[in-house]
Amino acid sequence: MQEKGIKQVDLDQQINFLKKIDFFHDFDDHELKQFLAVSKWLMVSEDSLIIRENSIGRGFYIIVQGDVSVIKTKSDTGETIKLTTLSAGDCFGEMSMLSEIKRTAGVITNTEAIILMVEPEIISTSNVFLQLKFYKRFCEILVSRLIAANARVAGQSPQQTAANFKLEEKLVTNGKPAIDERLGVRKKKRLPGDPEAGADAVALKHIKTGALPPMPQKRARMSPLSFKRRISVDECVGVNANLASRLSSFLVGPVEDTRSFAELIMLDPGLSAFVIQMANSSFYRRATPVASVPHAMITIGIKQIQQLIQETLDKSQEIKLFNGITTLSQSFFQHSVFVGKVAEMLRDAIQINISADIYLAGLLHDLGIMALDKVEPRFYPQLSRPEPVYDNLVEAEKEYIGIDHGQAGLWVGEIMGLPKPFLDAMRFHHHPENARENALLVALVHLADTFATSREMSMEGGRAGLTIEEIMQSFGWIIIQEQSPSFIEVNLYNFIASINDEIDKAWDEIMGEILT
Repeated sequence: MQEKGIKQVDLDQQINFLKKIDFFHDFDDHELKQFLAVSKWLMVSEDSLIIRENSIGRGFYIIVQGDVSVIKTKSDTGETIKLTTLSAGDCFGEMSMLSEIKRTAGVITNTEAIILMVEPEIISTSNVFLQLKFYKRFCEILVSRLIAANARVAGQSPQQTAANFKLEEKLVTNGKPAIDERLGVRKKKRLPGDPEAGADAVALKHIKTGALPPMPQKRARMSPLSFKRRISVDECVGVNANLASRLSSFLVGPVEDTRSFAELIMLDPGLSAFVIQMANSSFYRRATPVASVPHAMITIGIKQIQQLIQETLDKSQEIKLFNGITTLSQSFFQHSVFVGKVAEMLRDAIQINISADIYLAGLLHDLGIMALDKVEPRFYPQLSRPEPVYDNLVEAEKEYIGIDHGQAGLWVGEIMGLPKPFLDAMRFHHHPENARENALLVALVHLADTFATSREMSMEGGRAGLTIEEIMQSFGWIIIQEQSPSFIEVNLYNFIASINDEIDKAWDEIMGEILT
């Protein structure tokens, strides 16, 4: 059997041709165009040897039209036998995507065939979201083949084995569904002092422990270089799914109500960060940093903002925050908005003049948590256990991940090119005494974070009913008194009580913005 010539097909083949192939069933037109740009069309004649047994190659092939035979030579007799036949939609040569090993079988065409060839080196340098889609589909094929192999060993049909596999995924030790019993986000959070608040919080927050990943292992401290090598902002910064439908009407055609559009964007730390990142990119060459969403919208333009938001929403569908535990995700987004709102309240009540957007500083302060969740996806899901597993979240992050979310937030912010005030708020909001610049802004975010924790408005819950005396012990008040001398005369106990009253009055409005 001689290997015959294989001619490359014109890359302008119509995309509709690929849509009929099972491998590409969930690829859209844009993704198909990207895929064609990093793959090769091959027109192969009948009886052509595409893969030679025991050769070393790095090509992965998808059959678009025609069929091929997988063949193997018996070592004792030299006889060539046919193992199976593959047709349109099937693929072969997949092991070459994982390692450079000898081919365990040969492949020869039974008819004229059109085949797409993908080289690992090319796909690995393509668009990251195309890579995710491709490897997701690639893994699905490997799993289906594993199921078929298991079926042959067990004497079952592949359909029976697949059904058993899916059933095992849904069961935990008590024999009940695990994931599907997660509870939704509360519609209205009870205030401290409500006798039902504690029980309600436990019921809403915790899922069955059988559905949680195992506890992470403790690790050594992580360096900035090591962290940045492992982080792609596009792959870790997710978006609140609740906002997608509310934003949809702003993403098509002219936007007349730009204020409402900006307000919706500012309900999500990820969207806000990406908008600020783009406005401060070298493309727009701003002399001074853009530090607010409305300013960014003017700098970039509404059409570009619409495109950016749509792309970010699409990308975020591939990001699975906190092991898919919805209550943790919503707690994270609620906490972010709440801290931003309370930081604004404190600024206005103390009458502090801060040039940076204090709300945005509060909204972005925990951005590092999403990055750490990407580095160690087993860590934050443990917060859903009925009993506390970490005495101090920040110290536990250092112990189990290697850095805390403040340090991670600083590095993520640097990668995105966010303005310095936001970097300081992310880095020092748990230790405002360490801030050398923007200390007043950091202090306000720190205090807002303390108020949020006192109301269990955080991922790790909190201490419901945290006393005014305990809130008074925060170092943030000292910073405010140092930089705002008039505040020294204020009765701190009464001031904290009045802020709590203001939060109570604004509670329904704040929660409505987050949840509806």
